[in-house]
Amino acid sequence: MDAVEITDALTTVIDPTFKKDVISLGYVKGMTIGTDKLRFTLRMPAPMMPNHDELVEKCREALKNVKDIGEIEIKKDWEVQRLPSLNAPNTPNSLKGVKNIIAIASGKGGVGKSTVTVCIAEAFASAGAKVGILDVDVYGPSIPSMVGLGDHQLGGSQQGVLEPVEAHGMKIMSMGFLTNKDTPVIWRGPIASQLVQQFLGAVDWGELDYLFVDMPPGTGDIQLTLSQAVPLTGAVIVTTPQEIAHTIAEKGLRMFQQVKIPILGIIENMAGFIPPGSDEVFHIFGEGGGSAAAKEFDLPLLGKIALKQDLREAMDKGIFVEDENIKEIASQIALQAMVVVTNEELSPFAPQEMNVANDGRTLIIKWQDDVEHVLTSFHVRGMCPCAHCVDEITGEKLIKDEDIPANVKILESTPVGRYGVRFSFDDPSPGANSGIYTFTHLRKLGEEAVEKASFEV
Repeated sequence: MDAVEITDALTTVIDPTFKKDVISLGYVKGMTIGTDKLRFTLRMPAPMMPNHDELVEKCREALKNVKDIGEIEIKKDWEVQRLPSLNAPNTPNSLKGVKNIIAIASGKGGVGKSTVTVCIAEAFASAGAKVGILDVDVYGPSIPSMVGLGDHQLGGSQQGVLEPVEAHGMKIMSMGFLTNKDTPVIWRGPIASQLVQQFLGAVDWGELDYLFVDMPPGTGDIQLTLSQAVPLTGAVIVTTPQEIAHTIAEKGLRMFQQVKIPILGIIENMAGFIPPGSDEVFHIFGEGGGSAAAKEFDLPLLGKIALKQDLREAMDKGIFVEDENIKEIASQIALQAMVVVTNEELSPFAPQEMNVANDGRTLIIKWQDDVEHVLTSFHVRGMCPCAHCVDEITGEKLIKDEDIPANVKILESTPVGRYGVRFSFDDPSPGANSGIYTFTHLRKLGEEAVEKASFEV
């Protein structure tokens, strides 16, 4: 056996997801070549990959043509890759060991979003992944009951750090652990948003492959806060078969698209009722709502989950139940997340580099297509898109150039999610000391500055 021949043979094995061979993708690890035996590990970048077994068999088939090949031993393994943008210096210390954050969302309540979150997270955990669940549905936290911790209450924190509760091999944090289950949470949106930020920054998550976030229904403050606070690997949209659910799910889809969060796919929950002891499906809520949404938005339909009595009873009692269909859905989520992680650095939205000059009066942006824009701090401040500076209904500019200090400086720039940056200014005017700028808005400002300079010349 010759190492070159072996490598050449394996380069013919193509991963259908990335259209590249297993050698260039770095899947082949720990190869040892003996006189009569070849050993190596085929390590995938995520658990439960649907094509793992297929690639192993293709490797065996390709190696049959190698001269004097002996016994072939191929082990299967995986190691989850971290979303590159989570390596940013502003990532909260509590998330330094978290590799992926996935939001489970819905356009409306009552679609079984929390049930889906628990089932999917448990499928990942049973496959060996390190998993956490963050329940930010602060007004209706149901996750604790679904994992058998409905009566659990957290004690005080040590030095401002909250320890997550463990259940079913997962780390869990929920508003339900901080309040009496009979006491309603009566908070305005900004207060709820502050809690989300505290959960992200004060919970000691440790090492996690995946942190699943059970979102509240709709498109409110909490959803926006989460999308701004940390980069998300992606979002999974849960809907039901009805036409009205499809329509409402569309709002959630568009919200995530606007803040540049990848949508990993759609899960159609309550896709028919299967009576105990029967395989017959009764479509009591109609058919095809999830499929229609996936087709309309060109998104993967990750799978359909039927109403089943055993699953319902397990959730009510906080018992883990293995389900092959849910495992398959989880494998599709793992696949889609892996695609996002692998391709993130190629995103057209984020700049390659963004620097503020030492004097704070010049912003230099280099984009993915190597275009470079130089903006003055005065111009950046004057084009702030926040509600203090722009009328949200008419789009009319509220701030006047004469109201901005001529020597205004950019004091700090902080990434916001995966779609923008927050600039802080030394402008003393009320509400004028900071603003969130999307990358799209900054690109437009840069192009306008270039056009203006060309016109003046």
